[in-house]
Amino acid sequence: MAEWCRFFWFHPLIVCALGVGCSPVRPTAQQTLPINSSAVPSTSTHGLGATKEAAVSVSNSEIPERLVIKNSEVTRLHSEETGRDYRLIVGLPPSFHQQPKRQYPVLYILDGQWDFPLINALVGGLVYDKVVPEFVLVGIAYGGTDPNYDHLRREDYTPTRYQPDYVDAPFGGDAPKFLNFIENHIIPYIEPRYHVDATQRMIGGSSLGGLFSLYALFERPDLFFGVIAISPAVDWDHRWLFEREKRFHSQHGNLPARLWMSVGDSEWPHFTQANREFFSQFEKSEYGGQEFKIRIIEGERHAGNKPEAYNRGLRFMFQAYARGQAKP
Repeated sequence: MAEWCRFFWFHPLIVCALGVGCSPVRPTAQQTLPINSSAVPSTSTHGLGATKEAAVSVSNSEIPERLVIKNSEVTRLHSEETGRDYRLIVGLPPSFHQQPKRQYPVLYILDGQWDFPLINALVGGLVYDKVVPEFVLVGIAYGGTDPNYDHLRREDYTPTRYQPDYVDAPFGGDAPKFLNFIENHIIPYIEPRYHVDATQRMIGGSSLGGLFSLYALFERPDLFFGVIAISPAVDWDHRWLFEREKRFHSQHGNLPARLWMSVGDSEWPHFTQANREFFSQFEKSEYGGQEFKIRIIEGERHAGNKPEAYNRGLRFMFQAYARGQAKP
């Protein structure tokens, strides 16, 4: 159970994609960089196999640059509710500056420090294929100096304080504060500035982020038009979410939101099984006005299933658009 909230293997690449802490060593203009002779073909002299040292000249125009994500902006916010610092990584549609009166859907994605670059890379192909419209992507990440992502997300994304068997002390329980921060500060900050259509507001997350996305659905069923919950940690605190869904269902016959839930079939067996059981429980609740999709991602584990899951989850969110039944 410890593994699903561990730091994902690809996080250093994502830091580089955001252009942070990735400055290469820059040689001066026309500096000659020797290359080890073993790295280049040897130059034979009369068949004697003698090698010649090779060199390459690098000019300023050829020096590698930092990788920058186009049409993206970063804003820093502090939350009085949680006492934590955040970065909002905003990805703007290509048409944003040319169509100032157009209103766009918006997806708030948790673990933005990891998943913003992934989803941002998927969007272009989906838009090109006309299965989703252009939309604003907001990655909710953490600020401060050298943030401990593992610790911070555990506190924010969990609805109860709990001590799993792999730690020495309880943690978590700030999901109510974090949800208030999203509703009362992040949304009011983002949506007027980027002319967002509030009727097409979505939230998504993976693992603990998936747990929080479902928590937000049951706590604020009218706040989000769509929810994407990938490999949600539904077994948190003795399956707390199972009981929360039962209480919600006893009070609400309708749940007018689009919901995507998925899990990899090769994740930890107990984790995948818990997801299957929660999906089944939700399906049996038969909410009125509910449109949902459940998918088991074949052959994928906890982190590797995200590209397919987000791709298909976004397609499901905009299914009406792809069918020509909704505005772009």
